[in-house]
Amino acid sequence: MGSWGDRMPLPDADKRSPRVYTNLQNLDLSTVTFSNIETTGDPIAIEEANEDELRRLVLVNLARLVCAGEWNGLLEAGGSDPFLWQNSEEYNAASGYGGSFWNIAIQAPICSNASTATLNQTSEYQFYNPFIAPFTGAPAACNINVTSATTSQNLYVGFYSGTNGLPATMLGYATISTDSTGVQRVTSFTEASTGSLTFTAGQMYYYSTNKAGTEDCTLSTSVSNSNMGQLFADQTTTVNSNMVLGVQSDTTITTAPADVAADDLWNGGSGWTFRVWVWLEK
Repeated sequence: MGSWGDRMPLPDADKRSPRVYTNLQNLDLSTVTFSNIETTGDPIAIEEANEDELRRLVLVNLARLVCAGEWNGLLEAGGSDPFLWQNSEEYNAASGYGGSFWNIAIQAPICSNASTATLNQTSEYQFYNPFIAPFTGAPAACNINVTSATTSQNLYVGFYSGTNGLPATMLGYATISTDSTGVQRVTSFTEASTGSLTFTAGQMYYYSTNKAGTEDCTLSTSVSNSNMGQLFADQTTTVNSNMVLGVQSDTTITTAPADVAADDLWNGGSGWTFRVWVWLEK
């Protein structure tokens, strides 16, 4: 904005802008940020006397968004994460109804009212399951529940962004020992690159599980039933919907998670019917 910006009136507005144009006059739409907008708007009291300044603030922010192709602050009212399917940690703590552990295996909207089961991990394939990120940011910890232990083996829990509805880019993974029964928790992750393992609340990602060897452990899981989401279209109209819960690798994999292509998946993306329980902490 040029120095004349504080004198350009909106229709029926006072000619001078005591705050919005005055504060932002040395910026232009390629450099003004949402932080600049927030600082300028704090404090502007929501009252009739400030109607002109409120209109100017909205006008500048809309112009910034159009030029930047970025809608943060407009869709995320109040600064909270959009499209959350889980309550926040703050609400959980205040209400007493919940805690800080998100079980992404049975989380809405992909799954609801899932049944509990255990699964003997006899296969050396890698299995991928979609989930909706319950929070924005990096996970602080990852948990699984082992009901029958191994002697000396780890389980990899990987996290992926998707392409065309299938897992693709590996963001990071946790390495969890399955040598003891009970809940196994780790707080360290191996990232594909620094800062790559971050989620955006409301977006779909994939988590994967695969063994780091040939020993069999047993883990808490959920199995396919009428409460599980359908990932693929049915080949015919049928009462028995295509209720598969994830996809699996085309070959056995006992190495650490890596990027995956569509032709690395079984039949180009056919499914499997279990979801290993994985709890994330923020």
